[in-house]
Amino acid sequence: MARNRLIADVDRRVLRTSIAAAALCLVTFLILRLLLLLLDGPSPFDIWLSDHIRQPHQSQGLKIVEHLAALPGSGKGAAALILGVAAWAWLRRSDVRPGALLIAAFVVTKASIEVLKMLLVHVMPIAPTGESEDRAFLSSHVAVAVATLAMLVVVIWLSGHRDVLPLAVAVAIVVVSAVALSVMATDMHYFVDVVSGAAVGGFWVAVFAPVGDLMWRRLPAPISPASSRELADQVYTR
Repeated sequence: MARNRLIADVDRRVLRTSIAAAALCLVTFLILRLLLLLLDGPSPFDIWLSDHIRQPHQSQGLKIVEHLAALPGSGKGAAALILGVAAWAWLRRSDVRPGALLIAAFVVTKASIEVLKMLLVHVMPIAPTGESEDRAFLSSHVAVAVATLAMLVVVIWLSGHRDVLPLAVAVAIVVVSAVALSVMATDMHYFVDVVSGAAVGGFWVAVFAPVGDLMWRRLPAPISPASSRELADQVYTR
């Protein structure tokens, strides 16, 4: 009975959109995995794109730029962003919900990628020595970037800050694209690995979106310090 009531509290539009997004991510992942198996390696498009993105003789400055571009998808970079948002929400409104959602999406995505990497190993880009090298299928950097930034967009939407939502979506797309280009330019992954990683991260965001909707519906909204002072002043004047 409690479970049925819990499901009934979820916004039907959010639930339908989340199910559709999760299904799309799962189908995309399975199709790309099947394509790798059928081709026994990356597709000609992956090889062509990688050849045009990679720089054989990179300058030190370009290496630094690529490292900085990939930083939001690293464990430390994503953790710093999550802790910053969580601390801001707690200090501003004593709200633990944004931090909880972001941490959950990050941890589950990271764990999923590690498990999939152990199960789905494939021959990946050619090493500098010219020999094939066993590299894990999937881009963990892109998966973490998508999970963190897309979940942050969901948090902004749930929080009611609709005015900054278009900007947040644009920033998320730009940052994820930069991470994807960086991991391809540094000879870490092909385009198929980037899209597959994005599908894993997007899947977990779609799973946690209804959970976030329930959190914002069922949990009482925290009172900001400013509101607390206003309430105290009203009581005092009475």
